[in-house]
Amino acid sequence: MQNANLFYQKNALVTIMMARDIVNKEPGDKMVPIAEYERNCGFSRWTIQTAIKTLLDNECMVVEKYGPKGTFLAKINYEKLWNFTDWDPLLGCVPVSTSRTLSGLLTGTNIVLKQKGIPFNLSFMAPVKNRLLSLDRGRCNFVIATKLAYELGKEMYPNVRLAMELKNCKYNLGYRVYYNTEQFQGVKDGMSIGIYESALEQTYLSNLVCEGRDVEKKYLYYHETYSAFLHGEIDMVVQRSDCEEYQMFKEKSVSLSYLGLDEEIMTPVVLVNKDDYGMEELIKHNINIAEMAEIQKKVLEGEMEPSYY
Repeated sequence: MQNANLFYQKNALVTIMMARDIVNKEPGDKMVPIAEYERNCGFSRWTIQTAIKTLLDNECMVVEKYGPKGTFLAKINYEKLWNFTDWDPLLGCVPVSTSRTLSGLLTGTNIVLKQKGIPFNLSFMAPVKNRLLSLDRGRCNFVIATKLAYELGKEMYPNVRLAMELKNCKYNLGYRVYYNTEQFQGVKDGMSIGIYESALEQTYLSNLVCEGRDVEKKYLYYHETYSAFLHGEIDMVVQRSDCEEYQMFKEKSVSLSYLGLDEEIMTPVVLVNKDDYGMEELIKHNINIAEMAEIQKKVLEGEMEPSYY
């Protein structure tokens, strides 16, 4: 019985891998040669041929063989093929929308994936550490974060891989330090700052702002930090400049652009688990960055209402 289970596990695994390869292709593309699956994955030719037969018998594709040139995909039924990918549906962990900028980014993500016909769900999760942990442990298929968050977390979460930078989109409009003092003349000894430690970027930038100063660091949750700032219990807090809760304090804030990290702070990225076979290719094949950027722009300019759940 154990050998029989192993047999079915191998056949299922090869079928999943093959379905994931084909779902990222277009009609007319060449199939991955059997010898390549043998060499890279260690499966027998017979096991691979059985997987191909399974997909053919279930009308997932039509192939044409051209001898030494290889086997080509004449037709692909993506809907039927998707059932064999073991991705049904995808789960993406994305930030909770706290700004119009994020609402536009999430709307772009939602619309672009829907247009491609990909079954998916978005899980709204803050802070970013929770998203990275979920991805690292294989609990979701992709994560949206900032380039800086990835750089700060990649050693802590070794299974997380950068699949795509959304270059023309924005995650936020940069960070500022908001202060409760009447006159802000820089960070001074004896001041206090609120830090929510599970937010990688906010913690990192807060420490940079306070570097070399004897500042009291109060570690709080997100809403506790906001409440403490609102009631004057802390002198400073580092926050995104487009965060809706802090808009009333804009006059008493200073941009952190001088740190030279705006590109890393503002650029959104799509992250995947390195062991999730074919996911990086799926993201690259189906996410149109220019279209996402255009949708985000329309949301920011009020030409389109946010729509992401």
